[in-house]
Amino acid sequence: MATTAPSPTSPSPATSPSSPDPTPTPTAWADALACPTYDDGLDVDYVAIDSHRYSAICTGMTFAEASAAVPDWELEPEAICPWVAEVVAADPLYLQAISDPEDPTGPIRLFRMIYLADPETAPPHEVPATAEGVSIGSSVADVVAAYAHARQVVHDDPSRGTREQYVVDDGANHWLVFDIVGEVVSEMTWGIDLPGGIAGELCAL
Repeated sequence: MATTAPSPTSPSPATSPSSPDPTPTPTAWADALACPTYDDGLDVDYVAIDSHRYSAICTGMTFAEASAAVPDWELEPEAICPWVAEVVAADPLYLQAISDPEDPTGPIRLFRMIYLADPETAPPHEVPATAEGVSIGSSVADVVAAYAHARQVVHDDPSRGTREQYVVDDGANHWLVFDIVGEVVSEMTWGIDLPGGIAGELCAL
């Protein structure tokens, strides 16, 4: 069972300069993107992060369905912010699944991973990464090399100040968002409807 993490970010995607395509229904997400079955075997080639999932927990699942999908993982919504549930709490690494504040028991829409220490010191073999090998601690050059279509955005975030991000359209209305601090990835958010990146607080009190 995951422990409580320090205060998290926000499920309000930033506004995109152009109108995004309509958001598919959960059924459409499931049809378009395969969700792997959990396997506790050690596979050095296994990819933990895809734009629609972390491990065998996928967008479109509820927290209850996600808990059932992965043995020994229990996604418990936070008491104050029931749309946020912790998946990994291995200080300084934290990973959360996020539903909709207006429908907390509904489908997961986003995942967020943070590292509460210097991201440049994050051990690559201990921090989940995408299939392209990008994760917390990767450089901007790594992001651009892995995702040639990545788009840079800058937010004047009222909660956190200026945020530089690289946004990657991964298809089927799923996106990868890499926050950059000091020329390295300091935070990752991925999931549904993030064409303009993300800003604000996940759990604003």
